[in-house]
Amino acid sequence: MKSRILFIIKIVWAFIMACLSLYLVKVILDLNIFVTKYIVILIGGLIILNIVGIITLLSKKILLKFIGCLIYGIIFVVSILGISVGNDIIDFFRNAFNNNIVEISTYKVLVLNDSDYNDLSDLQEKTMGLLDSDIFIDDVKSEITDNIKVDFIDHDDVFDLYNALMNNDVSSVLLDEAYLDILEDEYDDIGAMLRVVYSFNIETEINDNNSDFDTLKPINIYLSGSDSRSNRIYNKSRSDVNMIITINPYTKNILLTSIPRDYYVQVYGKVGLKDKLTHSGIYGIGVTVATVEELFDIEIDYSIKVGFSSVIEVVDLIGGIDIYSDKAFTTYCSDGGAKSTEVVEGWNHFDGAEALSYARERHAYSSGDRHRILNQQQVLTAIINKIISDKSTLLRYDELLNALSNLYVTNIPSDIITSYIKMQLSDMSEWIIETQSVDGSGAMRHTFTAPNNNRYVMIPYEDDLKKATEKINEILESL
Repeated sequence: MKSRILFIIKIVWAFIMACLSLYLVKVILDLNIFVTKYIVILIGGLIILNIVGIITLLSKKILLKFIGCLIYGIIFVVSILGISVGNDIIDFFRNAFNNNIVEISTYKVLVLNDSDYNDLSDLQEKTMGLLDSDIFIDDVKSEITDNIKVDFIDHDDVFDLYNALMNNDVSSVLLDEAYLDILEDEYDDIGAMLRVVYSFNIETEINDNNSDFDTLKPINIYLSGSDSRSNRIYNKSRSDVNMIITINPYTKNILLTSIPRDYYVQVYGKVGLKDKLTHSGIYGIGVTVATVEELFDIEIDYSIKVGFSSVIEVVDLIGGIDIYSDKAFTTYCSDGGAKSTEVVEGWNHFDGAEALSYARERHAYSSGDRHRILNQQQVLTAIINKIISDKSTLLRYDELLNALSNLYVTNIPSDIITSYIKMQLSDMSEWIIETQSVDGSGAMRHTFTAPNNNRYVMIPYEDDLKKATEKINEILESL
C-alpha cells in the first residue's frame, strides 16, 4: 500500500511538472521575441527532461531516483522563474506601448511674488489676464468662476500677458504651464518674480488605437524631446528635439532626420501667423506630428515623446556610450540631471548625465543649435548601436524599457517592438545608420504665440526640405 501511494505521488508530481513545462512554453510563445529554432530547442529539451525525469523517478535504483529528483528540481526552478519573469514582461508590454491615452494641460494662476495674494479667494473681484488663443479658454474660465468672481482680461500675446502682470495692469494671470517655458527662455528670474496661488489640470483623451498595422514594414517615427523641467511626461510641453526616425527592416537602414526647434512653420490647425516648431508641442504631440507631416509631405506612422532625463536612464542602463567630439570644451548645461562635463577632442566615454549635457550643449559652438542637433544625433546613434550590437542588452529589453516607463509616451504597438527584437536576435546583423538635418536662415518674426513681438526664428531652406524628403522616401522604398 505504501509503495502504491508513493507511486501515485510520483505520477502526480510528474504531471504537475509537465503542466509547468507546458505553461512555460505558452509564456515564451506569448512573449514572441524568440526565433522558431530556439523555441523548438526549448520544447525539445523540456520533453526530453520530462521523459527522462519520469523514467528515472520511477526507477527502483537509488541513483536513478536521485537523478530524477534532480531533473524535476531543475524543471521546477526553470519553469517558475521563466513563468514569473515572462509574465512580468508581458504585463509590462501591455502597459508600456500604445500608452499615450491622455494628454494633460496644467494651468496655474500666477501673481507677483511680492503681492498680498496668497490663494485664489484673495483674487475675488480682481482682474485676471489670460490668452484668448488658448484652446481650453472656456473650460479654464469656468474653473475659476466656479470658485470666485473675476474680471478676465484677454491677451493674444504671451509676452504682453506677462508684461501686464509685471506692470500691475492685472492682478494675476492664468496660464498653461507649457507657456512658462517660453517665458523662462526670455526672463531668467521669472521663478523669483512669480508665485503660484492655484493650479488645476485639464485632461484630453487621445483616441489613437493602432490596431491595424504590419509589424515589419518600413516606417517613420516622430521623436519629440521635451526639455520641460517637469518629469510629468503626459503634460503638454514644447518639442525641443524634433527628429524623424525612418526605419527599413528589409535593408536594415535607419535614417535620423533632425529639424531645428526654431523652424518657422505653419502649425497644423492654426490660422494666421506661423510659429516655431517647438511651440507646436504646446497643443499636443498630435499637432506637432501633423505639422511635420505637412512640412515634409510624408506620412508619420508612430510617435514617441521622451523627457530629457530619459537619456540619463537609458545610457546608464547600457553601461555608457562612446562619442567622438571634434573639439575640446566644458559643457555649459548642468541642470535637469545633466552635469558639467569636460569633453576632450576625440573619443569620450559618457555616462547618462554626461551624455545629456553633451546632447544639450550649444554654447560651445559658433553654430549654436545647428551643432547641438548633430550632438543629439550622435548620442541617439551611439545608443542604438550599443543596444542592437549587444545581445545581452536586447534580452534585458524589459529592464531598459521599464527604466523609461515614466519618461515616455508612444502610440507604437508592442508587437512592433517584439518583432524587431525577434528579428535582431535571429541574426544580430548590423544596421546602417545615417543622419541628415535641415537648415534655414535666422530671422526676427512675429509668431502665433507672440503676434505683437518679434522673436528669433529660422526660415526653412526649401531645397533642404526637398532633399530630406527624397532621402526619407528612398529609405522607405528600398528593398
